[in-house]
Amino acid sequence: MLAAHTFVPGRPGADADAVADYGRALDAYEQATRKLRTGRRLSLLSRRDYQGALRALDEGRHALACLDARLSGEPLPRRLPLCFFDPRHGPSVSERLWAPSGGVQRLIAVCAADAVRLAEGVGSLGDAPVPGAGGSPGVRVPAGSGPVPQQPGASAAAEPLRGAAAPGGKPRMRERCTKVQLVVGGVFALLAVHGAALYTAGAVVGEWTNPLMGLLLALVVSFFGGVFGGLACATGFGTGRCLRLLWQIARHGRRVRADFVRRQTTGGLHRHVFAVTDVSGRRHEHIRTVGGPAVAALPYRTVWYVPGAPDKDNPLGAWAPLWLVLGTCVGTAAFLATAWVTLYLIPGSLIRTLF
Repeated sequence: MLAAHTFVPGRPGADADAVADYGRALDAYEQATRKLRTGRRLSLLSRRDYQGALRALDEGRHALACLDARLSGEPLPRRLPLCFFDPRHGPSVSERLWAPSGGVQRLIAVCAADAVRLAEGVGSLGDAPVPGAGGSPGVRVPAGSGPVPQQPGASAAAEPLRGAAAPGGKPRMRERCTKVQLVVGGVFALLAVHGAALYTAGAVVGEWTNPLMGLLLALVVSFFGGVFGGLACATGFGTGRCLRLLWQIARHGRRVRADFVRRQTTGGLHRHVFAVTDVSGRRHEHIRTVGGPAVAALPYRTVWYVPGAPDKDNPLGAWAPLWLVLGTCVGTAAFLATAWVTLYLIPGSLIRTLF
């Protein structure tokens, strides 16, 4: 669809919104390509890979539909998600009332084939929806149950909480907390278990002559183990980010010219903003902090640009590869040191107490 489209973003007088829609379509194509390349490089296309590619392609189709509407002067099309029952069915064409077995009715977006089945009230939609589809990923329909016929005058009720076994049931922990909250809670629980096990082991072998000092030591060891463990995770993630950016620059990066566009002052910091324009007409900004408002701005700077990379990492400064290599070396050393201290404290202190 992109290859056959007649829109040229670089022509004079091109509408900015139309150029933005065309850029969104290009970005969606690149994202879907990266998803499929990742799975093929690992010799396995996971469910997450193909669902991510399908969602990206659906975003690209909608962007091209918006572009066509702008060029023809028509209203922008309404965006519907992929089919509720299975994203492999393709884009949704309408919304229908539907209820899972034992659940309440709600409006769902469905493809043309499933819309016909729901309208007729016969047939089986199988074990649907697929997790991660456009609908509710936690609600599943037993095979052979079929759609629930619509009742005259029924209204769409609010979608129940994911993971509830039945209406009014208590949702699971992962449905009530974010991933960050679950990770933080799990870490504190692990530290508490380690401290209790360390204190108990010391008491059993008679290492604690003073119970209060033993408790204090267990708390201190668990606390510093958690601190160094957090530092190890932070340095590990930072090193991984440096390696990822280096890999992107080595594979697809190129040195391009970024032209000066404006000065920017926020929170007492003065910045010069340079911009790179890609083939779709989309502008990617590179920001440099300067000493004050009197610092003269260069007309352009040489930067590293990686097509398809997120804007927060794109474009990068001319010396970015050198700084990324240094950051990788320092981060690796810091990660190994903090990881060793963490293992020495947790579970090393418990192992030494027992043996």
